Amino acid sequence: MRNFIFAFIISLFFIEHGYAQEKAFINHTDFGLSFGRVQIWDGNYNTRVNISFSSFNGVRINPNHAVGFVVGIDTYPNLTLMPLAFAWRGFLEKGKRTSPFAGFDLGYSSAWMENRTSNDFSEQWYEGGLMASPTIGIKRNSKKGNYAFTWSLGYKRQNATYFDGIKELQIASSLNSNDLPPGFSSVREEAYIFNSLFFKWGLIF
Repeated sequence: MRNFIFAFIISLFFIEHGYAQEKAFINHTDFGLSFGRVQIWDGNYNTRVNISFSSFNGVRINPNHAVGFVVGIDTYPNLTLMPLAFAWRGFLEKGKRTSPFAGFDLGYSSAWMENRTSNDFSEQWYEGGLMASPTIGIKRNSKKGNYAFTWSLGYKRQNATYFDGIKELQIASSLNSNDLPPGFSSVREEAYIFNSLFFKWGLIF
C-alpha cells in the first residue's frame, strides 16, 4: 500500500510539471450540510443534519479530468470523522461559463479526532473505516476564469466502529484470548454505517 501511494504521488508530480503551462494544479474546497437518519433509544429513527467539509487538491491530467487527494471533516451525533481519499473530478465545460461536473472519492475515514477515554477498569475508543462518495454538480466560472463557484449534490457512505474494552486483571492474564487487543479481557464492538445525502457550495481555483 505504501509503495502504491508513493508511486501515485510521483505520478502526480510529473503530471503537474508536464502541464505547468496550463495551470495543471486544481483545488476544490466545498462545505455544506449532510442529511441522514439516526436510530434512537426506542428503535425509531430521527433525521439528522450535520456539517460536511472537504478539500480536493490535485492536477489536471487533461482539460476534462483531474485526479488527486481529498481531506475533509464530517460531523455526526457524538462523532467526528476525517475522510482521507483518492479522488477524481470530471468537467464538461465546452467553453461555457456554466457547466456540469462530477466527482468520486474513495478512501478511509479516520476517527483520530475522537478522544480515547480510559480508567483503571475500562477503555473506550472509535476507529474509522471505508469511505465512498460520488458527486454531481454545477460549476460556474468567474468572468476572467480565475476561479469558479460550485453547487453540488452527493452521497457519502462511511463506516466506523466503537470499542468498549474491559481491562485484563493480572490474575487473569493467562485467560486472555488471542483475538483481543493486549491488556483486555473483553471488548464490545458497535459497528456504524453512515449513509448521507449532502448539498454543498464551493470554490475551484
